[in-house]
Amino acid sequence: MNDFQRLALRAAISMREAMLVDPSNQEIDLPEKDWNRLQRLLRQKQLAQDHEWSMAERIINTRLIFTMERLATDLRQRTRDLEQSIKSRSTPVDLRLIYEELIALPNEFNEVSIDLRQGILRVVTDEITLEEITLGRFEIVYNWTSEGPNPSYDIHALDPAPSNANSDFVHPHISDGILCEGEAKSGIEAALAQGRFCDFFLIVANTLNTYNDDSAYVTLKEWYGTPCLDCGTSCSDDDLTLCSGCEDPYCHQCCDCCRNCHDSLCGSCLQSCEECSTPHCRDCLNTCSECNHDFCSNCLTDGYCEACYETLSETDTELEEEEDNHYETTHDQQISPPTTPAETAST
Repeated sequence: MNDFQRLALRAAISMREAMLVDPSNQEIDLPEKDWNRLQRLLRQKQLAQDHEWSMAERIINTRLIFTMERLATDLRQRTRDLEQSIKSRSTPVDLRLIYEELIALPNEFNEVSIDLRQGILRVVTDEITLEEITLGRFEIVYNWTSEGPNPSYDIHALDPAPSNANSDFVHPHISDGILCEGEAKSGIEAALAQGRFCDFFLIVANTLNTYNDDSAYVTLKEWYGTPCLDCGTSCSDDDLTLCSGCEDPYCHQCCDCCRNCHDSLCGSCLQSCEECSTPHCRDCLNTCSECNHDFCSNCLTDGYCEACYETLSETDTELEEEEDNHYETTHDQQISPPTTPAETAST
């Protein structure tokens, strides 16, 4: 018996003892981690709404939905486990089976480690590639001493190649180290319940090598895409537009064009004409010389907007009329009335 086999035997004994514990005697712990995360996400969502951070709110909404679904699933599973534990005691698992499963692991995985003190069994997968996208190696960490009715396992990327759309995701079916098991869920649960730990790791590894577009947190199509800075949608280069103003990437739906020069601009770089409300870039708008508001060239006359132009025109007309009246009055006063011959003789 070599060193690994001796370590595997000690681990098998510890794992069997953990599996023999009557679940009805275990303390029922609530999923406080997910509950606290949910409350934190709600605060972040409110902050994003207050500051109108649309992209951040979109990402937070995705995490909210996932956390709420996971919390609901966890509570349902804990309920089923409690009901089962009340009905019957856990079925004893054969020690030899556990031991044979453990010593079979090095034949399936290049890296296998056992930590007796922490109660952790760890394997490392080969490099995973999904549809020509290399995601790197992953470690699957199983903790047989975890509290609660369910043994726990986490998955971590050793060579992270996160999605450009959301750097929190290192695999389409992993979020916060938790695998979306999908159709593999029943197989994983059965393998763990029966002590078939080699089968458990193989099922998880096979799931990591499988892609389902319908259940992906981030689709592979979006993986190396660039997120729109407004709505957060991950887009290919063909579906993106660089704003001519700020030079940031936006999807076609979040961009518009200047009606004068036809440059593509994001909502922050576009301005509307105060008169006709058509979108323009800042360079294609001019300031009214009177009211200092911005207008397109079609809505300006001699540098004035329509309202100011009419007001100034009316003022000019009134001034002209006043000048004409003043001229006529002054002219009449300067011209003396004609004299008669009698008036001339008397003088």
